[in-house]
Amino acid sequence: MSGVVRSDEVTPQPWANGGGTTRELARADDGAWRISLADIDADGPFSTFAGRHRLLTVVDGPVLGLEVDGETQVVEPHRPFAFSGDATVEASVPEGAVRVLNVIVDPAVVSPFVTVLELGRSSALPLADDQAAFVVKGDGVGSLVLGPGEVAGRCTVAVVTLEHV
Repeated sequence: MSGVVRSDEVTPQPWANGGGTTRELARADDGAWRISLADIDADGPFSTFAGRHRLLTVVDGPVLGLEVDGETQVVEPHRPFAFSGDATVEASVPEGAVRVLNVIVDPAVVSPFVTVLELGRSSALPLADDQAAFVVKGDGVGSLVLGPGEVAGRCTVAVVTLEHV
C-alpha cells in the first residue's frame, strides 16, 4: 500500500446514481477494498454495493442522517458507522453538507474498522501495511497516508484497518 494521496489532487467523480461526488483515494489491486472521500450536499439515495460491507465516517461537517433499510440512524462526526452494501440507504443532510470517508470491502476483508485519534505535537503513529490514516485536522489535512508508514505531529486522523482472511 505505502505512500501519500492528497485528496485535493484527486478529481471528484459523480456517484453512479448522480447523488454526490467521490474521490477514490486508494483501492486494492484485486478490488477487495476501496477507500474514498465523498461529498454529500443534498438529500438522496446512496448507491448499492452488492455483496460488500460499508463503513463511513463523517470527517467534515455536521451530522449525516441515514435511513438504512427503513431504520433511521444519525451519524455524528468522527463516529464510524457500518452497514451492508446491499442495504437500501437514503441520506439526509439536515444541518448542511458533509464529507465522509468511505471504506467499502468484500467479504475477504474481515471486520474493517476505523478509529479516530488525536495526536499530540510530539506524537508519532506507525501504520502497518494493512492500515491507512486520513488526516482530518492538522498538518497534511485531507491526505491519506498508506501503510507501512507514519503520521506524526499534532493532528486528528481516521485510521482505517483492513484485516484480510
